[in-house]
Amino acid sequence: MPAGLGSSPQPYQQSYPSIQPNPYQPKHPMEIRHLEASTVLPENAEQLEELPFTPVHAPIMPMGPNQKSGPGLSRAAYARLYAAGFPDIKDRHGQPPEVVDPLDHVTFNPAKENADQLQCNEIIIQLLAFARVLQFQQVTPSNTPKTVFFTFQFYRYPQVTTARLQLGDVEGKLSADPQALPCVLQRISGNKNTVDNKPGWIIKYNVDPSYLKSGEGSLFFKYLYQQTLHIDVWDGDSLLLIGSCAIDLKHLLRCGRESVQVSHEVDIITTEYSDDSPPMTGDLTRGGSVRAIGVQTILKGRLHLRLANVGHMPDTKRQKLTNHTLKESKVIVQEDGSGAFLGGSLNAGIRQSGQGLASLQQKRSYRASHMTEKDRELASALFSRQDKAVQESNRESDAVKQRKLARMKALRQLDNASNGTSKSVLLKKEERIQRNRDLRTIELYRDRTKKENILNMLQSVITTEHTVHPSFGHAEFFEFVLKNPYNVDHTISIQIEDTELSVITEPREWRHFKQLFETYTPMEENMFNTQDKKGDIPGIQIFLRPKEKVNVPFKYQSFQANHSVNPQGPDEDIKPQFKIQTPYDEKKVDLTLKSKVLKVHFKTQDDKSIAVLSLQVEPQPHVLDQTFRFHHPEHSFLKKSIRLPPFQNLPGVPVSGPGLEKLYVKCSDDNVICSTRNVSPGEPQDVFLKVACGSSPEIKKFFVLIYSTPYLSRPLQTWQFYIHSLQRVDVNSVEGQTSRFSLILRGTQASRLVQAFSSHPLEMQIAPVEPLMLLANSVHEIHVGVRPMAVGSKFMYVNVVDNEYHQLIRSWLVCVSCRQPIITKAFELQLPIGGGKGSNKRITYKNPYPQKKVFNIRCNRDDLLQFRETRIELGGGETCTLGLRFSPSHQGGSTEILIFINDEFDKNEETFCVRAIYS
Repeated sequence: MPAGLGSSPQPYQQSYPSIQPNPYQPKHPMEIRHLEASTVLPENAEQLEELPFTPVHAPIMPMGPNQKSGPGLSRAAYARLYAAGFPDIKDRHGQPPEVVDPLDHVTFNPAKENADQLQCNEIIIQLLAFARVLQFQQVTPSNTPKTVFFTFQFYRYPQVTTARLQLGDVEGKLSADPQALPCVLQRISGNKNTVDNKPGWIIKYNVDPSYLKSGEGSLFFKYLYQQTLHIDVWDGDSLLLIGSCAIDLKHLLRCGRESVQVSHEVDIITTEYSDDSPPMTGDLTRGGSVRAIGVQTILKGRLHLRLANVGHMPDTKRQKLTNHTLKESKVIVQEDGSGAFLGGSLNAGIRQSGQGLASLQQKRSYRASHMTEKDRELASALFSRQDKAVQESNRESDAVKQRKLARMKALRQLDNASNGTSKSVLLKKEERIQRNRDLRTIELYRDRTKKENILNMLQSVITTEHTVHPSFGHAEFFEFVLKNPYNVDHTISIQIEDTELSVITEPREWRHFKQLFETYTPMEENMFNTQDKKGDIPGIQIFLRPKEKVNVPFKYQSFQANHSVNPQGPDEDIKPQFKIQTPYDEKKVDLTLKSKVLKVHFKTQDDKSIAVLSLQVEPQPHVLDQTFRFHHPEHSFLKKSIRLPPFQNLPGVPVSGPGLEKLYVKCSDDNVICSTRNVSPGEPQDVFLKVACGSSPEIKKFFVLIYSTPYLSRPLQTWQFYIHSLQRVDVNSVEGQTSRFSLILRGTQASRLVQAFSSHPLEMQIAPVEPLMLLANSVHEIHVGVRPMAVGSKFMYVNVVDNEYHQLIRSWLVCVSCRQPIITKAFELQLPIGGGKGSNKRITYKNPYPQKKVFNIRCNRDDLLQFRETRIELGGGETCTLGLRFSPSHQGGSTEILIFINDEFDKNEETFCVRAIYS
């Protein structure tokens, strides 16, 4: 090819001569030799160069956050709510809360919230109705759910799974959408045949400051302003996910009012991911113009719910300081009197965590008290004999005990009358022996614990306390002012007992955090020595001159998250109206939000501490931006590439910035591989994930954090992932033709009444449809027929559910690969726009067989084309006319409609292609 006419090949597309076998060598050698490769790598071995190659992962693009608020209810809708009999919400005076429009702008004023006298917040979530959305394909009532249940999590409370709620009567005036059919939610009673009188489902969270931690009240208000409540909606019969919705919580801020309530009508959306991804179109630099690839969102319905926040007066007896403004200072200085020792007893002089410096100056002396009152170990040692006597006496009945006591009293009176003097002498002698024994025990115990108590007291004097309130993935930065108290030089070793707390040794990272937290203190480069030598004290070392002070930067960051997943199914034990108190003392609390204390020791070369930093960590719930849910075959790797939206739409990114060349990701699960690549500014960014799936039906949960800086200071996005591991079944089919296969269902240890459900009833039918008795350790066969109506790959699901206890018994992932049939005839017709009743057309079809045949007529666009007869019977060589009716269209354009003519076994005989042009 002449120069300039062709394009130069890519580095990984260069052609090389193929390696062909020698034709003269015999194909079947007579001698076989076993060769062993040398495991020693020669010195002149060349390193292979990696070519510029991008892995072929079809990227999917998230649709962005779901609709977080819907239109408010009309006056007619509120009238229907009261007429339906939903429980009323009242404030402390018995009045209804003030109604807030969900479209109103909310201004967060922390000072006003903290100054409110009604510090006890009662958060109420009331589920009202589920609205079906009318679609052309959902003409049969079997395609719509009959019962639903919901799962969600609020603040740091445990996840809530509601009971099964039946879709009751249709209340048309609840929704402004004419295509929506709102059905009132009714709780199913114990006999499962009737419903309770009170409709809806309500839960109350009592956020009482008496149960909150110090300073947590203001953080709770910030949580309401920033957080979004994600609700998953499930089918109560098939246990299949219907969809998810998201609601903003910022309208629950009372802003000094007695109580507020807000009603929402939000869309329930499900997302389907496909491996067949068309090329992405749109302008990447302009938000909202990029079309999501590999993602299809389907509107499944709408949820009507009501949220309220009712203020109450806190209990004055148990009230404590929870809403004070947290200290914003990031520089910790150990001043005179800031130690944790208050003076007095060695056992009682340690200041409790969470108390400020003001409490140190209130009380520095203590009254003398018995050691047994302050030390439980000593008390148990002294009173062990008495406890044994008490335990032995408690074993006897009260009547026998009273009789023995009466006899003992009578004998003592008789002995005192005869020889009272000798008895009293013996009693005093015995008491003196016992007292001397107790004194020796106390002396031995004091000698054993004296050194430890004195060391603890001396260490408490040099201990400085600090409290941080981190959330998942957020870095907390502070500086500790370290002073050398000696008149000689010392090399100080910094020893930390937890890996989540670290010293910032990189000057660029230190400068970044100082700018982020607006800390204007001097900094020094090359201040720390991180190279450990033999004989040195472990830890980061810093050199201090006599009486010198330096600022030591610290960073606390935790990536521990709660990965537990509740069983898939409703909770039948929860009452329709129940109240949850602040659950810090319960076992169901998320352990990742549990408080802890970390110690940092600053020691000299001779292992003597000159300062101790006690860091109180109070974790807070994090904000969740988006949730992904994938279904994948068991014992395989899920590999996904998620394309981020334009950076101008992400929070925390400068609007007029030049763009980001690279993103940084961090996963809460170390076994999940996630990475990004360097791109040019303005190019789309992809996040690559590789997850190992377990056995079916395991569900893996983890979080992915996305950062804009390599120091991982503040996440731009927080994603939550659910990976469902299912048994895979591959099906190859033709569009419009039914492919049949069977699934083997094995019985459990007990007999159950089960029923099989399909996730796509229009495209996948299951037999038997009715419930069947699955005997213990038996084998049953489930017949499945798949008739996809679109070309490409698609995931469908089959669930087998226990009808009595509503538990998931078995689940399959059906991977359907559909190809287009061979088109035998093509037609083209012009149709008017608007058209009134539509247009009627005819097509002639002849039976090509010499014998009588039955044919089924279908198409891939039931919304545009209907048939006069869907089943015809023709004799050998007989000809008939197919009546077609095209529905009117309100917009111009052209589309291709496929007409499938199948035999009595639903195998495709012929396919006609009709090109309809609306003009």
